[in-house]
Amino acid sequence: MGHRMERIGKTEDGVMAKVVGKGSRKGSTFFGRAGDLIQRPPAWAAIAAILSATGDRGRRAALRGGVCYLSAALAHLPIKAVVRRRHPRGSALHQLGPVTSSFPSGHAASDLAFAMGAAQELPLAFLPLSCCTMAVHWSLVRKRAHYPTDVLAGGALGIAVAFAAWKLWPPVHAAGATPEASAGSGVGLDGRSNSRRPPTEGGAVASAEDSEVVEGGKPT
Repeated sequence: MGHRMERIGKTEDGVMAKVVGKGSRKGSTFFGRAGDLIQRPPAWAAIAAILSATGDRGRRAALRGGVCYLSAALAHLPIKAVVRRRHPRGSALHQLGPVTSSFPSGHAASDLAFAMGAAQELPLAFLPLSCCTMAVHWSLVRKRAHYPTDVLAGGALGIAVAFAAWKLWPPVHAAGATPEASAGSGVGLDGRSNSRRPPTEGGAVASAEDSEVVEGGKPT
């Protein structure tokens, strides 16, 4: 597998030379500088703290995002050990290292896992968080830290981790209302009201629609 990745890497080297040249350590635009900053783990910890400050849903989103982030960070390590792909030429000029395999990108996996995991509890957060991940992914390619396929593979892994979290640990709004909660709210699981009128002495339910019985047993 390593030789095959080397051949793919040579092709990508040519593409990257045309797109980013020799690369650059720092972004020259706001988007690039944002990506350089957000790819660091403390930045995602700060994002989690901001989400937590918005309320209960925000705290659940931060927790789910953090769990997905750590899960993706751990899940990509065995793949690196198997593939053992070198980083793009010149990558050491723009970062510390590299000390691990280039494939897949751990940053891309963790960042996208956080974004998609948090959005499961707080959908409105998906757009700003996805913009953050896009900035990170571009920064990784611009600095020649990773090949584009490294970033794509890392992103796919992040999506897989978030999907697994959805299935194994459903978010609150996806799990549905419990029967107890539904009974207390007066709304059943089918969306209909389940409120009941107080029973009469004989156990029958009194209602405005009940027919009144007159003498002789005939309804009015």
